[in-house]
Amino acid sequence: MAGIGMKRGIIALGIVLVLLAGFYAAWRILHHDQVGVPVAYSNPVFAHDAADPTVLKAEDGYYYAITTQTNYDGTFVPLPILRSKDLVHWERKGSVFTAEQVPSWATGNYMWAPHLTSYKGKYYVYYATKVNDGDPLKGMGIGVAVADHPLGPYRDHGAPVVWGTGFEKIDPFVLDDDDGKRYLYWGSDKQPIYAQQLSDDGFGVVGEEKAVIYPGVQSREAYDALVEAPWVVKRNGYYYMFYSGDYCCLDNSGNAAHYAVMAARAESPIGPFEAFPDNPILEKDEAFLAPGHNAVIQDDAGRDWMLYHAIDLQDVSTSGRVLMLDRISWKDGWPVVHDGSGPSSTLQEDGPITRK
Repeated sequence: MAGIGMKRGIIALGIVLVLLAGFYAAWRILHHDQVGVPVAYSNPVFAHDAADPTVLKAEDGYYYAITTQTNYDGTFVPLPILRSKDLVHWERKGSVFTAEQVPSWATGNYMWAPHLTSYKGKYYVYYATKVNDGDPLKGMGIGVAVADHPLGPYRDHGAPVVWGTGFEKIDPFVLDDDDGKRYLYWGSDKQPIYAQQLSDDGFGVVGEEKAVIYPGVQSREAYDALVEAPWVVKRNGYYYMFYSGDYCCLDNSGNAAHYAVMAARAESPIGPFEAFPDNPILEKDEAFLAPGHNAVIQDDAGRDWMLYHAIDLQDVSTSGRVLMLDRISWKDGWPVVHDGSGPSSTLQEDGPITRK
């Protein structure tokens, strides 16, 4: 009898093990379907001029990036729109405006540094442009256009949200904070990066502007001699600001661009911000020059990624500032990009994870 009982026990145990194996296999399939696998990539992820990228994942499951003005096949395109399913494979899908649709108060060949955000079911694109409303005192300003979908069609607000007398009010970024308040950031022209509370409708500002990041020593070697391109994320109780400086581009004299990404953190969206002691967090390497003006986005596994532009030293004359991607990790309370080794230039097997 004992032998029969033992056999029954072994059979029962075998059935349990088979069932557990089946459950585990089903869990693996479900987990794979939900999270997916890393998509390997090599930089650049979009080998065309795509400066000053912004990025957002929309409700349709796609990532949308919008960049500064450029030319495609000889045609001027203000604020081109790119789309990707995985942050790696990008395709051009239109633009916020055509050349003919540029708002009358704006200047067509000054359509810079967009920021795409969603709010109450609408998509808003904030952008920098030269104000062209007949007032000679106005320089660059920040406009906004609204659509029901990231691909548009977009309707412009019809006037700048803010404007300055020079180039100080460019590179907009909007933060929607946990308490419901919204903040507009901007900065350049060797002035501080500023923040100001945004009105609920997103078309104006309230209260006073506040300087949150100041330029550093005015030296050709200092990346923070000029500060611009703010992007703010909230992680572990801190507001982290990513920002860039000093000079983004190759000029007509062939002088080398001098640009890198820096970081600062604060316990409030309007500071005071503490700069990372070991700035910059991303600078040139042997393959890519002047990396910067970044956006930050999470993949479907919750991992942070930096989308940014850089000059490809293998293709300086034709590609402009190409679109780049690298992983952000966190160490001792600060962001680290590509393990601190500069832009990646080899195959990255552990790429973004995208839900299928």
